Amino acid sequence: MDKKQTNRQVIILIVGEIVIAALTAIGAFVISLFTEYTFDLSAVTGAILGALVVVLNFAFLTLSVNRAVDSYLEARGSREMTEEEAERFTNENSMVIQNKIKFSFIIRTLSMLAALVIAFVTGWFNPLCTAIPMLMFRPLIYISETLKGKTEK
Repeated sequence: MDKKQTNRQVIILIVGEIVIAALTAIGAFVISLFTEYTFDLSAVTGAILGALVVVLNFAFLTLSVNRAVDSYLEARGSREMTEEEAERFTNENSMVIQNKIKFSFIIRTLSMLAALVIAFVTGWFNPLCTAIPMLMFRPLIYISETLKGKTEK
């Protein structure tokens, strides 16, 4: 993925997460009008924390994967390879990319767990309002991909 597409996806994710965070805070306020729940600043800070973790995780993911692919392509070079040479090169070097992706996944998962633990322990963040923007990551990426597909056609 080129830098222009990556930047576009990050911007779409940022805008989407801002909207989700705002809707989460507004939803918490509306719920407080009709239930015993008391709306406070922790709903807003929780939504912001969840959105921030998602955006930073996605930026880290794209950066680490792009770097791994770039280093793979650099090691590959531009010379022609036979089928056997290409297969051997791929087998020898694909584990590096896979390991970087696994490491990225572990870091991203731990950061989301840390955000939720912080939300539960500190009281500064509403845990549910922290989780909602994190759960909306996949739908936002799906929407982004759908929009990208429509604009490319």
